[in-house]
Amino acid sequence: MKKLFVSLLFCSAALAGMAQKAKVNSADEYLKSDKIDLAKADIDAALQNEKTKDDARAWYVKGKIHEALATKNKSAADAIVAYESFKKALEINPKLPEALLELNNRMFNVYATIGNAGYGNLNEQKWDSSYSYFRKAFEVADFYNGKNLGGSIPRDTAMVFYSGYAAQQAGKKDEAFEGLKAAAALKFKGEPALYVVLAQQYEERGDNANWIATIDSAKKYFPADKRFSDMEMLYYSKTGKTGDLIGMMEKKVQENPSDFPLLLDYAIRLDNLANPRDEKGSDLPKPANFDEMMNKAEGAYKKALELKPEDATANFQLGALFFNRAVAFNKELNGMESKLQSSPKAKELQGKVEALMNQSLPFFEKADAGFTAQGKLEPSDKRTYESCLYALQKIYAIKNMNDKVEVVKKKLEGLN
Repeated sequence: MKKLFVSLLFCSAALAGMAQKAKVNSADEYLKSDKIDLAKADIDAALQNEKTKDDARAWYVKGKIHEALATKNKSAADAIVAYESFKKALEINPKLPEALLELNNRMFNVYATIGNAGYGNLNEQKWDSSYSYFRKAFEVADFYNGKNLGGSIPRDTAMVFYSGYAAQQAGKKDEAFEGLKAAAALKFKGEPALYVVLAQQYEERGDNANWIATIDSAKKYFPADKRFSDMEMLYYSKTGKTGDLIGMMEKKVQENPSDFPLLLDYAIRLDNLANPRDEKGSDLPKPANFDEMMNKAEGAYKKALELKPEDATANFQLGALFFNRAVAFNKELNGMESKLQSSPKAKELQGKVEALMNQSLPFFEKADAGFTAQGKLEPSDKRTYESCLYALQKIYAIKNMNDKVEVVKKKLEGLN
């Protein structure tokens, strides 16, 4: 009788195990019939039982159920449960047959759902959670790609950048630095902000070699973005290498005297070097050779205009050179004590202001005509044109040309 009792116990255990495996199968069948609630109930019951809690297929089916929920409901929480379940299944059986056949698509769905949650939080400026979701998405991809199951999840360069950007916004400076470096290494060209922030990070770390290398890459990818020319000027100014830059540019100009873009770029660089500004656009102290560089810049602008007399940007730049010098003299004049306002020095400054304003006017007017003829403008040209119109408005007001002030005012209203 005792043997019979043991035999019955053995049979009961076997039947219990079979019953739990049946729940795994029924969960899988319910999932195929889109009865996800029933599938979830059966798989949860199976994984609470001692007989199937360490069964690879049971964990795999749980992963499939939560992957389906994640895809259907765009649920990052379910996607993370799916990932943890698939991970557990592969820890138990690294060569699970079902995983070899179909896990690539399933893991990509999990990865994409978590990544999309990162983008959603990014758009809502929830920086910490956005960064966390992006990191989890990378974890999913790295885990799967390391299993050699016959497929892979490619690296999304945009997500690499945005994870670094989210970290930067969340105040996670070191994490941001690593993410931005990775995005730059992948040659991400979707956002110039990558190179702005990364260059600033290299500058703060005193890594001059990577600072200028980042600026150089940015200038190649975004040639119309003037921020990088300004950053380059700042680099050469702060590192005391302005002479190197000027020498290099002068050699290129001498070798290519008919290259309009090169001449204009050279003139703008000289202009910027003579009038350095910090990252916020505030004026920095003028260099000792200010007058020399300004004279060279003026000459280069004029040579560029000999090649393209109607070019809007070149005309604006030369007009701005004269205008900005007039503003500087006017500032000096306004800073004089009232009792000195009629002194010879004041009259000299007033004469310089008027002469420079008169010099700038025809170039601004040509720039106005040139930008108007272009029709729809790129954002950088639009900003330049706006500056041109503000300068024209000021000059016309000083000259009491009120009819022209009104014309410019309407153009500014239309531009905005």
